[in-house]
Amino acid sequence: MSNLKEMIVKLESTNPRYPDLSEEQQYFVLSIEANDYRILNDIGKPYLYAPELFDVLDPTEPGDWMTEFGEDGERYSYPAPLNEASFFEDFFD
Repeated sequence: MSNLKEMIVKLESTNPRYPDLSEEQQYFVLSIEANDYRILNDIGKPYLYAPELFDVLDPTEPGDWMTEFGEDGERYSYPAPLNEASFFEDFFD
């Protein structure tokens, strides 16, 4: 059994603006980017979503996340492999 913890969220309610998320589905937060949660949605894409859309089921963040703050205090937290410059931009290209 792994001792790694994951931050877990659940969609508060179905929203027609987000057809790629399911109300009863739990999602692992992969990272936090400008305060938004990056999760794998129902179609397997790592998109950003506003934290207000979710109930936090487990707030425990992985110990290997690297956290920085932007000029306006926005938070950026990633595991080291995802903290590479332009990682997600390259992924979507």
